[in-house]
Amino acid sequence: MNNNNDLFSSIKKFVGELMGKYPTLSPDNAFILWFLQAFILDDDKDIVKAIKGVSRDKGIDAIFIDDKARVVFVIQGKYRLSASVPSEQRSDVIALAQLGCTIVDDDNAAFKALLNKADEKIRHELEEARVNIRKKGYRLNLKFVTTGKVSPVHREEAESIVDRLSNITYQCFSRIELLRLMQDYIEGAAPPVPNIQLPVRGKEVFKRYDSTTGITSWIFTMAAKEVGDIFSDIGVRLFARNIRGFLGNTSINKGMQTTLTEEPELFWYFNNGITIVCDEAKLVSKGAGDNLKVSNAQIINGQQTTRSLAIHTKTKAEVLVKLVEIPRSSSDGHNRYNHIVSEIVSATNWQNAISQPDLKANDGQQVRLERELRKHNYLYLRKRANKAEVKKNNSWYYEWIITKEDLAKAVGACVLDPYEVRLGKDRLFMDDVYGDIFNEDRPASEYLTFFWLNRLMRHHAIVDSRRGYARYLVLNFLWSKIGKQLRLIDNREKFRKVCERLKKSLRIIQPLDKMAELAFTASMAFYRKNKIIDGKVNDESSFFRHKKLHIEFEKFWNKLPAGKRKQFEKLTKEFFARLGAAEL
Repeated sequence: MNNNNDLFSSIKKFVGELMGKYPTLSPDNAFILWFLQAFILDDDKDIVKAIKGVSRDKGIDAIFIDDKARVVFVIQGKYRLSASVPSEQRSDVIALAQLGCTIVDDDNAAFKALLNKADEKIRHELEEARVNIRKKGYRLNLKFVTTGKVSPVHREEAESIVDRLSNITYQCFSRIELLRLMQDYIEGAAPPVPNIQLPVRGKEVFKRYDSTTGITSWIFTMAAKEVGDIFSDIGVRLFARNIRGFLGNTSINKGMQTTLTEEPELFWYFNNGITIVCDEAKLVSKGAGDNLKVSNAQIINGQQTTRSLAIHTKTKAEVLVKLVEIPRSSSDGHNRYNHIVSEIVSATNWQNAISQPDLKANDGQQVRLERELRKHNYLYLRKRANKAEVKKNNSWYYEWIITKEDLAKAVGACVLDPYEVRLGKDRLFMDDVYGDIFNEDRPASEYLTFFWLNRLMRHHAIVDSRRGYARYLVLNFLWSKIGKQLRLIDNREKFRKVCERLKKSLRIIQPLDKMAELAFTASMAFYRKNKIIDGKVNDESSFFRHKKLHIEFEKFWNKLPAGKRKQFEKLTKEFFARLGAAEL
């Protein structure tokens, strides 16, 4: 989806859904909630309390204090539905900047005047925000959000008002920016990174403008500590368009850490540096040095470097930085942006090898699954990352963790020839089969049916190592027999919940266990009968790698004694009867 009309329709759709979920919200307040949910914190349960939109609100539509990020967000929004896209008034655009300065400044009289006649809740939260900012080191992030237009002159004036203060950021999102952010949200690159400043080390900045592509690039040096500090302030949002997470103690990362500790003065020469893409960049002078002011920055090469620098906070090393500003004001521009980013990622991330699953990490279906499965309390890992770090940061919140590779094996075994799964995980992420596995029409809850059925079969395979080779064949067979019924909404929801509390639901699963046992026993008999191929005896590992084995196994099954097949059918009916009667 990249047509502006489609994207704006998506915004209106999300706003309408929130109004249905929270009937007391006005369209304007639902719009603010959508913005907060999509671009600040993807959890409306927490941020719905941030919505104000009351009388005497001092022009504040939302205040959200993010204690983890140590940021206070103050939002003012205008929900304009007119197709003519009206322009916002100068007074509204700069009022938010002036309000932010009043919250932060030393002038207590001005702050008290702001609180005068304010709504009680607004007054309380403004006081809390001021304490957090002035005494606890929080930053203030002001966001003016509108589906109308904002004059560049008014925008620059508002930004200049807060530029004198180091702990305030002002961002303006007009309709065109919101549509771009909506596209980012769909692609998993939201919430966006706030405007940041990249301090240039020395005066050596190489700037290149390409008139053919419209791309502007800068190459310069930064202090390694300042690169690490940016990650410490912003977090993993910096790497949303990267195809991997932090890989931990790889040999490359260990080598970086050794250099930072023992030879920091040589780090600039040994390291490949970092590559950042952004929507807009501007070189500005600040005191004795220069800074690049950057909007919507994404580190697409150099995550391992950045994370290592964040650990070594006292290093005196320096690092090479390449900054690429790629225009994307139109839908064609956005498509080209994605293409260029993808190609840069593939071309530059070579020190830690890229796999086929890595290349699909930011695919729209992977992003959709991550968001949808989160609602069921599943952490879906669409990016390769260090497992210890993932568990440390997320295990307290999510009950179940699924990698995209494991899910691909589960689905692939059911909907493809099991031979494809035995070829390895890279095969499942190739274009000719990827769409069959990660189908845009398949609901997230159905993926959990594949996940749990595969998990149950894995348990049976552990009993005998030889069974492990037949596991995907058996999974395919079971799906061919019960998949149609198991996909029904009521059945799949009950199946998931039964599996999630398996110890309390063994009676319900018992017939399925017996069905699996019959299928595994039959698969071993099938192997023994057919293990000689072209005059050569195949072991289990090589035998179950053959193509179209599932078709031959079905024929073998149909020739088994009628009693075996009737027993399987009886167990099938018993399983669905127990599942249907389950109270959840």
